[in-house]
Amino acid sequence: VSGKGVPASLVMAVTRTQYRTLATPYDSPAHIVTSINDGMSDMNENNMFVTFFCGVLDLKTGLLQYCNAGHNAPYLLTDAIRELDVKPNLPLGIMENFAYEQQEVVMSYDDALFLFTDGLNEAENETCEQFGDENIRAVLHTRWDAEHHLKAMQKAVADFRGNAEQNDDLTMLLD
Repeated sequence: VSGKGVPASLVMAVTRTQYRTLATPYDSPAHIVTSINDGMSDMNENNMFVTFFCGVLDLKTGLLQYCNAGHNAPYLLTDAIRELDVKPNLPLGIMENFAYEQQEVVMSYDDALFLFTDGLNEAENETCEQFGDENIRAVLHTRWDAEHHLKAMQKAVADFRGNAEQNDDLTMLLD
């Protein structure tokens, strides 16, 4: 969510409520994202926005249908590590009636998806250098379980930052 404090918290609460309402009856990520965007855009007097990634995984076939709304591209961990191909689309709340594009990829049984907020790749050290994608890929290079990966990523970014103050939120999901 853009911004900080109470206004950002309220936008997040509304976004979360809309998602929970729409995710149950609909299984199309593009429909879910479009509906949330339209609901946010028509009442967005403060010009706030939300980056968002929505995916639906069929556990039997491995088909992941997804829609990105201005969020960082997740990493797909297969035999290699690569950014998931994502259409950037606009973040939620920017423009009503935006046509969000849905994509899909087939995942194998032992594939994983690593999602993160920009607080990870944009984390800065004392000389204002950013953690960046190269460091993310370096930590993801070894295949561990999800808990080990997340702890290793937290340690790597904390070591990189050193004594620099954390400049943004940091959220990660590996599944």
